[in-house]
Amino acid sequence: MGITMVDCLNNVMVRQFMCATQLAAIDFKNISKEVDFILMILSHPMLQKYPLKTLYITRFLKAIIIQMENNGNELCDDLYLKYVELIQNESNEGPFYKHYILGNNISNELTESVITIQESTSIVSQGTTGLCTWQAGIALSCWCLKNQDILKDKFIIELGCGTGLSGISACLNCSPSEYWFTDCHSAVLNTLKHNIQINETHHKFNCKYDTIQLSWNDIEDLKMFEKKKPDLVLAADVIFDDTMFEPLCSTLKYFTNNITTEIILFCTLRNSETYTKFLATLKKYDLHFAQSVLPDNYSIVLQQNCPIYIIRVQQNAIMS
Repeated sequence: MGITMVDCLNNVMVRQFMCATQLAAIDFKNISKEVDFILMILSHPMLQKYPLKTLYITRFLKAIIIQMENNGNELCDDLYLKYVELIQNESNEGPFYKHYILGNNISNELTESVITIQESTSIVSQGTTGLCTWQAGIALSCWCLKNQDILKDKFIIELGCGTGLSGISACLNCSPSEYWFTDCHSAVLNTLKHNIQINETHHKFNCKYDTIQLSWNDIEDLKMFEKKKPDLVLAADVIFDDTMFEPLCSTLKYFTNNITTEIILFCTLRNSETYTKFLATLKKYDLHFAQSVLPDNYSIVLQQNCPIYIIRVQQNAIMS
């Protein structure tokens, strides 16, 4: 029996490869068993249309070749030819994409099983960090899948939505009543709209949605929520810039004025001093919070090099 797409997409290494997981986090020890899966994915029309960064692919294939040589395995001609082809035609011109397989409901059609996201190859691009997907955003996406009952039939707002992975995951899988993607940067929103368009081509969004420019510094922007109150406010990796703590907490304070609104933040602990300062700012705004740490090995597509905290926020008066 030949390899099916279901077999391929259930393979751990394939999932890690498609979302360009750092090579150091990938186990290449038994690589000879995985080569056919990787070659199958590389030849798929979807990856031709929405390619991974070429430099990543060449480094990935080189790591496979080195490991096979170290193991004394015979090199596959197709693998070596693909590697040579890529290094001869290596291009840094984008756009480049990542493909996330978050759930276990795998179809035999690649396009039906993945969320495709265009991302910048630079951490900071066009003056913003919102053009690449951060680890807490991937964690939030996986959390949505594991907690569909919490999102079902809810009006949800995402702050600092970035490339849109979390929201697209929620819209495809969790059946909220409505989902609003918000960000302050026009370049981020343009990329977000492109990503939604890509995924709407292959998936059915199970809710109404909107993309909205929202600045935490402008209280006027928040007036759009005076008549329509969200049930749930989500955000991921929004506390890396301490100059934005005050505007962010002011925005969170606004949403807590509606006692039924729940706020959940996903925060990667890269710098303990920055994280502590954010918690202090929450207290300054009289916002009560409860913390928990995401369990290790939460998802095979998630690199948990640093702890990822889930912070639930409410007003102190509500919690007393």
